[in-house]
Amino acid sequence: MDLGELLLLFQVNNLIEKRDFKGAMELIDELLEQNPDSANVIFAKALCLDAMGDFKAALEMAEKARSIDSDVVPDEFYNAVSFRAKNTVKKTPTKASEESKIPSILKSGTNLINKKEFNKAKLFFDRALSIQSDNIEALVCQAYCFYSLGKKTHAHQLVYDIDRFEIAPDFLKYFDELMGIDVDDAYYDHESLREVTDLCDEGFSYIDDYKIKDAKVCFNKALKIDSKDVNPVVGNAYCLYHLGYYVLAFKECKKAINMDIESIDRSFYRKVKAKAREVK
Repeated sequence: MDLGELLLLFQVNNLIEKRDFKGAMELIDELLEQNPDSANVIFAKALCLDAMGDFKAALEMAEKARSIDSDVVPDEFYNAVSFRAKNTVKKTPTKASEESKIPSILKSGTNLINKKEFNKAKLFFDRALSIQSDNIEALVCQAYCFYSLGKKTHAHQLVYDIDRFEIAPDFLKYFDELMGIDVDDAYYDHESLREVTDLCDEGFSYIDDYKIKDAKVCFNKALKIDSKDVNPVVGNAYCLYHLGYYVLAFKECKKAINMDIESIDRSFYRKVKAKAREVK
């Protein structure tokens, strides 16, 4: 996948999050005209169709993408959309009527959590998020399911930038348990090499002087020396942000968090996330 296709796919994902399905589909069709056998683009179409509620068509696209590249469609998505395609009658309701269903969807999901049926519960929270992608309660419950299934790192990433006051009282118990995750157990601990530290210090000083390209050279050199060090990844996130590549900067932030939860300043993370969502 070339950089041009990657950037357009980031735009597609942003449009899906904003529920601009028409815009997302136009971009997807444009990409498929250029490369009709791109598994990544076909998977993006599956994601869009799933968010639109056309689960049967989404499943068809997921299967087509898998037939080209068996690794491109995550099992969790494939299993979820397969379940929805088999158990949901296709409708075309308005957004308002769809969103009115979210409380009952969340209740069904939390009932399954109480029964410790986390895989089944997650399907309901996936459904709620396909209707309203920024629903905090659904996101917290989805993360709780991942946590309960042993995927602590992924669970912590999902709720990293959520403030407690944003969450409805009935869902705080799940959030509080997630916040008790042992970060040292969930994330990789890595000691920086002196040469890498010096390069990163130089890179950040260049950022202070707004010499972004020089800074990026330093961070790239540091990554070549030690690709497991989080500091040059953080540095690259700042560089990409200052250069206006907000989606790529957000991707680097998430990569850094996956390596070390404490590596990214929370206010910077939120700022990058907000900018990335604005990109069309």
